[in-house]
Amino acid sequence: MREKSSRREYCTWEEVELLIKILANKIRNSKKKYNIILGITNGGIIPARLLARDLDMNHILFIPVRNKKLYMDEMPQLSRDKKYLIVDEIYDTGSTLSTVYDTVRNYDCDFAFLMKRFMGNNVDGREYIAKILNHNKWVVFPWERKIIT
Repeated sequence: MREKSSRREYCTWEEVELLIKILANKIRNSKKKYNIILGITNGGIIPARLLARDLDMNHILFIPVRNKKLYMDEMPQLSRDKKYLIVDEIYDTGSTLSTVYDTVRNYDCDFAFLMKRFMGNNVDGREYIAKILNHNKWVVFPWERKIIT
């Protein structure tokens, strides 16, 4: 039997910063401008903040997703005259994206992910991906690690 850690890939803060820079460059190169960043909780909170820093944006809201469930009563009110960039750490099975997309499909939204499990399944060409994994390992981001003292 393989060790538990061999089924995981640990992402460092340095890699996160590099992936944020890649995403920010792709977004700047697209010439698209966004009014608001929407971070998907919980995994998209930190990438949303870091991406906002690199894009010099100050308006960040959060899409309340916990345990794959979207909490509509906590959803920020969106406007049809704004352009949104929705940020999450990873596009894995697509279930979170599908849930969020169903809710925001009538608004002008693009998506950005630090990582995506495999190529394909694009959201109408409206997504930015920093890294394609092409493996099934569980990715552990630095903000997910528990500090043991």
